[in-house]
Amino acid sequence: MPFREISRFTRSPGTAGGLMRRIFIEDWSLKLLALAITLVLWFMVSGREIERELVVEPQLEGKPAPTYEVREVVSTPATVRVAGPAGHVNALQKAITEKISIEGRHDSFDVHKTLIRISDPKVEVRDTVNVHVTIVAIENPKAKPRETN
Repeated sequence: MPFREISRFTRSPGTAGGLMRRIFIEDWSLKLLALAITLVLWFMVSGREIERELVVEPQLEGKPAPTYEVREVVSTPATVRVAGPAGHVNALQKAITEKISIEGRHDSFDVHKTLIRISDPKVEVRDTVNVHVTIVAIENPKAKPRETN
């Protein structure tokens, strides 16, 4: 008789054996549903890779020689492809180039394969960019026009 009471006591729902039985065996449909929801959320949030185009913005540094000015800055291509986790790529607004020095320049020039600076290390730039800077002489506004008679 004492053996039956011990056996019955260990199989009661409140014990560790009953708890383990409820955790692993009962309510499979709810557990599978919870697992499916968890997997879907994990795939949605966990950095699915995407590729996107960003507009290139050349970054100039310095000033051209006196009496000269920057007339135009053109990047070719105008956009670059970037790839990485969706949340990181979607947070970017534009692609900024490395600094291009125009200090003391008095003529137009090209910079080939200009680096694009993306501060996020998880985002990769897929394209290269060439930048053309047009520098022209400023007409002297103080000079008097010559009159011919």
